[in-house]
Amino acid sequence: MKNLQKKILIGIVVAAIVYLGFSIYVDFEKLIEAFSLFDFRYFPIVLLLSFFNYYLRFERWDYYLRVLEIHIPRKISFAIFLGGLIMSITPGKVGELLKSYLIKEYNKTSIHVSAPVILIERLGDFVSLLMVAMLGAIYFDFGREIVLITLIIFGAFLFGLSYRPFAEPVIKFFSRLKYFHKISEKILVAYEHSYKLLRPIPLFSMLFLAAIAWGFEALGLYIILKVFHTEATFFWSLFVYSFSTIVGGLLLVPGGIGPTEGSLTLLLVRTNIPLNIAFVATFLIRIATLWFAILMGIFGLMYFQRKIVHKKLFEIESTEE
Repeated sequence: MKNLQKKILIGIVVAAIVYLGFSIYVDFEKLIEAFSLFDFRYFPIVLLLSFFNYYLRFERWDYYLRVLEIHIPRKISFAIFLGGLIMSITPGKVGELLKSYLIKEYNKTSIHVSAPVILIERLGDFVSLLMVAMLGAIYFDFGREIVLITLIIFGAFLFGLSYRPFAEPVIKFFSRLKYFHKISEKILVAYEHSYKLLRPIPLFSMLFLAAIAWGFEALGLYIILKVFHTEATFFWSLFVYSFSTIVGGLLLVPGGIGPTEGSLTLLLVRTNIPLNIAFVATFLIRIATLWFAILMGIFGLMYFQRKIVHKKLFEIESTEE
């Protein structure tokens, strides 16, 4: 918990510096003016759309657990999933491996058994965002080379993992290396579980589900932009949101803070939206996605800790009887 608090604090400090820098660059008075133009009665709708994103991604998480026969009560599973959102503040969300630790705490499932779920989740999220961004990049003729190259790299990696005749020899080769030799057996077990999630039906259905989930957050951005009476379309909002999220993910900074805000603001300005409104719209959607996710993660972690304490107390009482 101390490490979690430290990571969140670092993220908040980084965000504060970034947002302060933007405020100075844009002009603080113009930002206040932009905030005054926004009707905050619509903001709960934006938060609800973000929650829909979390819910759909939870359904994917729960489905993956069932595929791997990791049995956890649905409420506990939801709490673990939400708890993982607190690690959105980590570079590339790699800290979501916390979910594997929480599963181990609950039912002793080995981390290398459940960790493939997090790996496939992250790859699936990224590839689904890239597919959405590619459509927009072609249509709007912007960033096509960057998106295409990134899509080819991550798509090849994802589908390479799903093609056993290619993946197994590569994994066995790395397993023989000195650094990986001690954990070679765990790597092979992890791949066996990953392969179950990469079969055609789980893979393509979950990529489609992830694209819909991220679309909800893009819809939140679209609503914000319409409240500001801009001429932005939903398709443009979908493209700029997915593109900026990819930029933040690729640069591996905590929570994508800085690169995501910068690229999203610049793309909005490109559509003749005033700079102050573009930044405020960016700020609001980041509150509704990144920081709302962290808040949900805190609640999920608190619920899990309460349940795990009750579970251990029950086990102690049963042993004494």
